[in-house]
Amino acid sequence: MLEFYDLNMQNGVASIYQTHLTLNKPLLKYFIDAYKVRIGFDRADNKLYVFIINRDYAQSGEIPASSLLKVSLSKTYVRICSKAMVQYILKVFNLDFKDNDYLQFNANYDDAKKAVVINLKEEIKNVN
Repeated sequence: MLEFYDLNMQNGVASIYQTHLTLNKPLLKYFIDAYKVRIGFDRADNKLYVFIINRDYAQSGEIPASSLLKVSLSKTYVRICSKAMVQYILKVFNLDFKDNDYLQFNANYDDAKKAVVINLKEEIKNVN
């Protein structure tokens, strides 16, 4: 059977740096209406959830403003800047940069949860 490559087949990747979290281009399409994001933690399953919040919901008062984070979009990535958030992620999931500038993990969009799910169980190792 003949199969064709499709850009939607690419895996999502989340990169955690000292000051921000970056999601790659395959995940960008889910952030079109994003105004803010909210980060959720599943300690038992070692997963991080990025919930995409539109402007109306963010300003409705249903979500504490202190749990909403700014999101920046470019043509090739999504960036969530917060050094405090990164430090909290490192602490909660016992992660360490060691000698690296960043950590990378697989990520995908979960239609049921309406969130990007970052699997922190296994780091993607870069081979240079």
